Amino acid sequence: GIGGPNIGLNMIWPMSIIMRALTSQDDDEIMECLELLKRSSAGTGLMHESFNKDNVGSYTRPWFAWANSLFGELILKIADERPSLLF
Repeated sequence: GIGGPNIGLNMIWPMSIIMRALTSQDDDEIMECLELLKRSSAGTGLMHESFNKDNVGSYTRPWFAWANSLFGELILKIADERPSLLF
């Protein structure tokens, strides 16, 4: 995943991983993104603004509406186009 200068070095935006999954046509890549997003939630069940690449328990914004909304869109897209990846 990618990040930006405003959140510090070694911090990844979950939104970058979500966009990778949204634009992928490869089931394995989509599953890899879903697993990484699940781990990056650090057990909260929510998407954060960013997380540390070496420690998912270190994150910014415990709840980030933009990322959560985009994640919801990803899940709906997968459920519609590739339901076997979710169910």
